[in-house]
Amino acid sequence: MENPFEIIIEKLNVIEKRISSIEHKLGGTSINDCYKEVMNLNQLCDYLELSKSHIYKLTSNQEIPHYKRGGKKLYFNKYEIDNWLLQNKIVTRREIEMQAANYCIKYKFKF
Repeated sequence: MENPFEIIIEKLNVIEKRISSIEHKLGGTSINDCYKEVMNLNQLCDYLELSKSHIYKLTSNQEIPHYKRGGKKLYFNKYEIDNWLLQNKIVTRREIEMQAANYCIKYKFKF
């Protein structure tokens, strides 16, 4: 019977080789580089799939959370961008029905 730890080590080595292969195909970027906490303008454009001009417009209108260091370069916090993206949620029909039912129960509305 084989040692179970050796089997685990072999499988981890296979996984590590596959990850290295994927990183190589992606152009040498590691998985952690894709999820930086602080992004510059180019990284944000890639992340949001928007043009630089559109990002500049959002920053000049103060519609997107951003930081300026030295007066020129723009930086963006990924956590703040994710929160900004998730604003203005569209309520589903099911959620509206639940809210209406709760309102009727709370105020004892009769049909």
